[in-house]
Amino acid sequence: MGMHIPWELFKKLLQNQITEHDRELLNQWRDSSEFNRTVYDEIAEDESIKEALLNNTWENTTKQWNDLVSVIKPADKMISFSRTRLYCLAGAAAGFLLLIGFSLFFWLQYEQLKRNGNGEFTYIYSPRGQRTQIILPDSTHVWLNSETSIRYPVAYNQKIREVTVEGEAFFHVKKNTEKPFFVHTSDLKIKVYGTSFNVKAYADERYIETTLIEGKLSVIPNKGKSDYDHEIFLKPKDKLTFKKGSFSDSLSIDGSTKSKNGTPRMDSKDKPKLMLAPNINPDQENLWKEGKLLFNDERFGDMAIKLERWYDVKIHFQDEEIKNYRFTGNLDKETINQAMEALKLSSQHSYKYEMVFRDIYLKSK
Repeated sequence: MGMHIPWELFKKLLQNQITEHDRELLNQWRDSSEFNRTVYDEIAEDESIKEALLNNTWENTTKQWNDLVSVIKPADKMISFSRTRLYCLAGAAAGFLLLIGFSLFFWLQYEQLKRNGNGEFTYIYSPRGQRTQIILPDSTHVWLNSETSIRYPVAYNQKIREVTVEGEAFFHVKKNTEKPFFVHTSDLKIKVYGTSFNVKAYADERYIETTLIEGKLSVIPNKGKSDYDHEIFLKPKDKLTFKKGSFSDSLSIDGSTKSKNGTPRMDSKDKPKLMLAPNINPDQENLWKEGKLLFNDERFGDMAIKLERWYDVKIHFQDEEIKNYRFTGNLDKETINQAMEALKLSSQHSYKYEMVFRDIYLKSK
């Protein structure tokens, strides 16, 4: 459950039977996020976990996950826990139903991670298949999409307010002109002036998106990511898309080329680029908060990434051509079985799929 940890690769590693290709896959998974690195370190050092894997007694159960996450610690082996208010909004539940469920207990703990010389941080993670709502110490509301983490200093709100996000998050920021609010992603810094906005910044996706719903904000590329270092101010209903690329190239802004769904079309050149799409439909940016997954003329290969996070599954394309099938529509509280059947029935192409626990295999008929 949870993070799609590659247990089979770990087992091969412990048995000294891992191939170079599998070792590369395992290293890529480890380096894809800070949480993955801490999980990797703990598995590598915990004798009970290694013994369970080697003896085929590791069943990935709730209890075993609870035991694992309760001892996870960063590389410097220093950790302290604090329990304060943590409000979790589970799935697509209507209204403000506050739920702290046992299934999320061991995932969504307030962890104050002590870094050598870097102070203390609170780290919160929303796993695959879950959407989570939290309230920051300044009463700012944040919704975290699946496989999203947020980190902020324990000293948050003393002088300034800063958070770091990996994944997708929706913010409703408490206005405070004396304490600016900043959101940091891998490539962009967002300065907020009291507003509602959506940020999408997954490490394994090439595009970072910022959509302003109401209020005012600006975006600045991080130093070294481009030659462009000026603030770009967004108006309500503006959507800014940053295309990652070869950061030695120059950065341009082009709001003229965009697809029919408001998302700018990307050219084939491998260089960073900023594109601004005005007058987008803000309601579409909020659908994931309500438990709805939207597709607008989207490739199956790109959709698969969203479906994997949304349902905590792994999709395998046994025929590459299926990746280019396109779909338009939305999923609203369907199970993964219902979703896969609906996609198959609505497709203009014939294909079949097979589900084996959390793995889905697609191939042409």
